[in-house]
Amino acid sequence: MSLLKKENWIVDLLLMIITQGYFHLILAYYLKVYQKNAWYMKWQYWAGAALACVFPLALMSVVFVVQISCSVCDKLNVPGREIYMNPYAWILCLIVPIIGWSILIVMLIHIIFYPIVMIYRGEAEKYI
Repeated sequence: MSLLKKENWIVDLLLMIITQGYFHLILAYYLKVYQKNAWYMKWQYWAGAALACVFPLALMSVVFVVQISCSVCDKLNVPGREIYMNPYAWILCLIVPIIGWSILIVMLIHIIFYPIVMIYRGEAEKYI
């Protein structure tokens, strides 16, 4: 059973709900999104953040998950690439209170659930 097949979109949706969005890390593996020389592949950064305290490690983990989720969305041709692939949009949403935070929540929901829609439409079958 391949998780990228169009027929298995309901399994993907259930896994996305059960794992609370961390299913993107598995999708990223199947879509070959991980880059060998990226910052998240260097153990020194993770060890330094762990030695510094829990907060930097948690922050790095959140950035990692959002970056991988955006890369999965980009690979599956999710609409809105110009917005969610731009780091300035994420920073601006974090800085601006109320409205920015609301848009940030909408963007997170968009990059978490819209890849399932694209799997349903058959976008992921070319990566099997």
